[in-house]
Amino acid sequence: MPEELPLIGPDGKVVKDANGKTLMVKTRVEIAQSGAPQAPAAGPRAGEKRSTSTDAEGRTTETVEVKPSVPPAH
Repeated sequence: MPEELPLIGPDGKVVKDANGKTLMVKTRVEIAQSGAPQAPAAGPRAGEKRSTSTDAEGRTTETVEVKPSVPPAH
């Protein structure tokens, strides 16, 4: 496979720059290997309050209060 190929536009034609030169796309790009996705760290985040309560029947309820990270839109 060649190292570069001409860029093809949505109309199926070769794309050229303002000087009329054909735009090329590199075909051999190094992709960095990444490991397995990491789960977010457990525990409260900034501006977050967590509490739990247990009712008379033994059911546990967790309450999470989070401050908005951006002001409300008006």
